Amino acid sequence: MSSDTQPDVRATPEARTHYWDEYYAARSTMVRRLPSQFAVFVAGELEGRHRIIELGCGNGRDSMFFASYGHEVVAVDASQAAIDGCRALADTLGERAAFISSRIEDPALPSLVRGEAGPRLVYARFFLHAITEDEERDLVTLAAAVTDPGDMLAVEYRTVRDSSGVKVTDDHYRRFVLPAAFEARALGNGFDVIYSVEGFGFAKHGQDDAYVARTLLRRRGPDMTA
Repeated sequence: MSSDTQPDVRATPEARTHYWDEYYAARSTMVRRLPSQFAVFVAGELEGRHRIIELGCGNGRDSMFFASYGHEVVAVDASQAAIDGCRALADTLGERAAFISSRIEDPALPSLVRGEAGPRLVYARFFLHAITEDEERDLVTLAAAVTDPGDMLAVEYRTVRDSSGVKVTDDHYRRFVLPAAFEARALGNGFDVIYSVEGFGFAKHGQDDAYVARTLLRRRGPDMTA
């Protein structure tokens, strides 16, 4: 079960894409941003070079971070303005990363992002709570389609316990997610939870100290049971 604080027009894909186009167009910069705490944490959990598929890459701060450490990065966002900004920034910084403007339910997307070889990591920070529950299903289905046994899924998102907290960016569409429900959906799509934690202090931004869940999952192999 999940909870929407803004059950309005921003819940429609077209309206949210328009919102994010305006948001990122107004904030484009050619300066390298610091990575999120979550990206740094995830990078420390990886052994060797990975193909990292970032969903909802936004301004590309984490994509650039992963690319700078030698990972093969392909990043996706529905906002064309965000993708244009990421491509320009990558060129400026000299980082090698691919950026694709697409919605996660696009049937062509798996073939565009999967690549020829692993290991792979599907990465989504602050994306899960920015999409609808139907799109959450699409995300998990996509993650299963582009991973092999042993590949990973890493997500960080606002939980139901964050619904009453201070929000610095009040206009964003948010859906506060029940971690048990998301993990059950991932389990049903072939992933096992290998690390899960919730709390404050993981994603503080000004006065907004989001109560988030941080979860790592691994794609189950044929010799493993749920």
